[in-house]
Amino acid sequence: MKKIKTIFDRDWEGDKTVIDKPLAGLSLEMLALDQTVIATEKIDGMNVRLTVRKNEVVRLEKRRNPDKIQKQKGIEEPWYVDADPFSPADKYLYEAVKNTDLTDIEDGEWSGEAVGLNIQGNPLGLDKNTVMLFSCGKAPVFENVPTTYKELKEWLPLQKTKFGNPEMPIEGIVWHCKNGEMFKIKTKDFVKDNRK
Repeated sequence: MKKIKTIFDRDWEGDKTVIDKPLAGLSLEMLALDQTVIATEKIDGMNVRLTVRKNEVVRLEKRRNPDKIQKQKGIEEPWYVDADPFSPADKYLYEAVKNTDLTDIEDGEWSGEAVGLNIQGNPLGLDKNTVMLFSCGKAPVFENVPTTYKELKEWLPLQKTKFGNPEMPIEGIVWHCKNGEMFKIKTKDFVKDNRK
């Protein structure tokens, strides 16, 4: 698993917001014009991976980020670890899997976001826990998404989710490129971080 890169650089010395400078090597014009690039809703939940066999989940994994010591050793990318069916911390992940329709999901390992009533504060206003499997084309698509700094800063806060309660705002957008690369932007990327 690789972290998804943000399409703009950040003010690393200041408040960590994005600045009007595209990520090195990324052409925002090509991202906007390439007909094979798909823009989907970025869902705010807990990243999981399901191993599916004959429409049943045989393994549930959750994302594990490197800790401070691992980062000091140069370990930057996250990975998956097995969820524990007996752990209270993973109870709602298993509930989310149970509530997920897998009837048209092929055998394989599929990444997604566990979301809902008991996960990450339920920012989508869902009435149950479920998994949105973005790696098999289930993420809601947004058409005509702008890619310039100014347009995105104005456009993002006005967008509503296509996955949950239609009155709830989206977390952001993920662009999926034909070569497998992905890029993202979050609404909060434009907002000053006041945490100490």
